[in-house]
Amino acid sequence: MSGVSEPKQQRSRDSFAKVRAAVLGLLHERGTGQFSLAEVSARAGVSIGSIYGRVPGKAELLRAVQAQEFDRLDAETGQRVSAAGVGAASFATATAEIVTVYAGILRENRDLLSPFFLLGVEDAEILARGRRSGDAGQAVFLRALFAAAEEHGVDLPTESAVWAFEIFYSLCVRYLGLGVTATASPHDTYAWPELLERLSCTVYLTIAAD
Repeated sequence: MSGVSEPKQQRSRDSFAKVRAAVLGLLHERGTGQFSLAEVSARAGVSIGSIYGRVPGKAELLRAVQAQEFDRLDAETGQRVSAAGVGAASFATATAEIVTVYAGILRENRDLLSPFFLLGVEDAEILARGRRSGDAGQAVFLRALFAAAEEHGVDLPTESAVWAFEIFYSLCVRYLGLGVTATASPHDTYAWPELLERLSCTVYLTIAAD
């Protein structure tokens, strides 16, 4: 991993795992990257010298944590979204299941995603890694839609599916307040179940319009 000296001994790996856990805890609590390596050191119970022995600075540490967590999230998204909609009674039902599963993953990981949305404004590497995950998520969402369309004999143009995803993702990100600070939390106009129903209908109607 660029900028990170990967520990070789188990004790060192355990120590760095505590550091990563401390960073995640602070990201979740603050909603931003506004914390110091001294705070990470104190929370992890690992000397700041040991941290600098692994990473050149805070930016590289944040990138390392993002890479690990986004790799996990990408794998989880791929598994869960790919299984959504399989064997559904209708294409509309399959679409609703795909939307519900993907939206649920974003909601479950809001405290992880939101700080990195903000950090990506200033850090090109964090932005690029986030975009790779966004592209991977879009790809698995589209594959699930195409598989459902094939299963139910629906002609689904690629451009319609891509546009449906863009609408879904934009609305979901806005609702969850991804990329806004904790002091500017979004107002939940709709309850979560109602939002899922509206998103599912929007995606289905966007596809059906063609």
